[in-house]
Amino acid sequence: MKRRSRASLPQDVRGVALLEFALFAPLLLAMILSGFELGNYALANNRVQRLASMTADLVAQSGTGVVGATEAQIYDLFSAIDLTAQPFNLRRHGRVVITAVKGTDYDNNGIIENRILWQRFDGDFTSASPVLGCNLVSSLATLPNSRMLPLDEILFHVQVTYEYQPIFSIYPMNFMKLEPSFTRMAMFRARNKDFQTPTPDQRFPAKKNCNTPTGL
Repeated sequence: MKRRSRASLPQDVRGVALLEFALFAPLLLAMILSGFELGNYALANNRVQRLASMTADLVAQSGTGVVGATEAQIYDLFSAIDLTAQPFNLRRHGRVVITAVKGTDYDNNGIIENRILWQRFDGDFTSASPVLGCNLVSSLATLPNSRMLPLDEILFHVQVTYEYQPIFSIYPMNFMKLEPSFTRMAMFRARNKDFQTPTPDQRFPAKKNCNTPTGL
């Protein structure tokens, strides 16, 4: 009996090891997939911030003399944002808002107000509210940190919002209490104060509607 018991001992150990692995494997797989998901979430977050900064900088550089960006160039800019956002589908699951704000003495009473000169919108995630408000509702804008612009200074504010689409599961984000959608913003002063509004182009209607996916 003793010899038979000793002979079966290696088999018993292997059986226990297999059982332990079978029990631990799902947990290990969940940890690996969660790490991958969180890494992808961080990548999306970083990409959105870069897009906001890039867009604000490009718009701020627009214009030479009295000539600013055209509506066609605004369309091209939105297309470039879509390509740069890959592999994240920003057009379908995101929203880009470009807002030009100017320090204005609207009533000629010496009181300077931040007023929206123009806005352009693009992206299907229309539930993302414009941080500075919608120009169709009110032209007054409250900048971050209650910043007030000097008279006639123009500032370009870009807001990029993305609703994260998980590769495997949203559970890791919920567990870490991370928001499923996030908004990143960037601001740049205009290089040229003569750039008041994009030059109209009949082929490219202005994307100024804050309520529609296309902005039209």
